[in-house]
Amino acid sequence: MKFKLTLIILLITGSLLQAFGQERTNREKLSFDTTSGILSKATGWANNSTVGEWIDYVNVISDSKDYKDKYKSLQGEWMMSRISQNFQKVQTKTVTYKGTTYYVLIVDKWSGRYEYPSIKEDWYTFKQTNGYIYIKEEYQKLLTIESLVEIKTQYMVSMGSKYKKYDEIEFLDLIQTELSTEKSKYSTEYTFPVMKSKEGAIRFYLPDSFSTYSKYDFDKKYFETDFESFTKIILK
Repeated sequence: MKFKLTLIILLITGSLLQAFGQERTNREKLSFDTTSGILSKATGWANNSTVGEWIDYVNVISDSKDYKDKYKSLQGEWMMSRISQNFQKVQTKTVTYKGTTYYVLIVDKWSGRYEYPSIKEDWYTFKQTNGYIYIKEEYQKLLTIESLVEIKTQYMVSMGSKYKKYDEIEFLDLIQTELSTEKSKYSTEYTFPVMKSKEGAIRFYLPDSFSTYSKYDFDKKYFETDFESFTKIILK
């Protein structure tokens, strides 16, 4: 009996020592595998129904004529930070997570906030980086653009604020955390709509959570660039 008791104590003690003696291991870091070229310029077109004109700006979609004349000095960073459909550059990078390759469409853009939001005073701007993460089968729909193409994902990360600049290591950490998160059918879905015009130019919107009440409409507004410039950001 005494021998059995001693044996049990030894087994329990050994198990506890093994449990408490396990090494602490950090999560393996991700890195980008491949990188596309960069889309740094596209014309944002929007139809102003009041004056019956198409209004164009570089890298932002707005139907306001005010920035053409009355507030011309506010074009660029200040104007763009107030409109979600704006960008500084767009490119694609791939990353491998648990043996699977994912395509990350990275959008660098201007964003902004009020220093005092309750009274809407002191608007400030900052650079923001968004990453939209696609599985290979979804992303490769972009390889054939003859009419309207939509690629969709529920996986998105964002970095940037007045106090925090882009950091690639931290951005990759966000991507890994996002990919490890299980999504439900109710999770936000981001759509990247792209189409080819009759003349062969590419028209698109930046990925967004479009809804029935805020649906994109290529008859009223879009970004436009030539086919060669757009395909720089597509990885095969």
